[in-house]
Amino acid sequence: MTEAASINHKDRFLDTVWARLLAALIAIGGIALFIATNQVTLFGSDSEMAGAGNGTYQQCLDERLAAVETLAKEAGFTVKQKELAQARAAETCRNLSAAQ
Repeated sequence: MTEAASINHKDRFLDTVWARLLAALIAIGGIALFIATNQVTLFGSDSEMAGAGNGTYQQCLDERLAAVETLAKEAGFTVKQKELAQARAAETCRNLSAAQ
């Protein structure tokens, strides 16, 4: 027998219990990290994901249009920029109300 063929499998680190324990700990840590960073997506209700407090389309639209008005005044939007922001606000509220 050659020396390579006579190596005992228990002498290899990857075949030890410690290597398997380390792999299990890494897997558990990865799963825990995934769950911790995605709690709302995994366990949250639809209203939490859509933005709590936006119960109706009109309420959402009123809040967002007020925010657009404030931003337009502060940032000095052109008429075209303001219209685009209002259109995006309406589309966002449509999508949020459809998700609920």
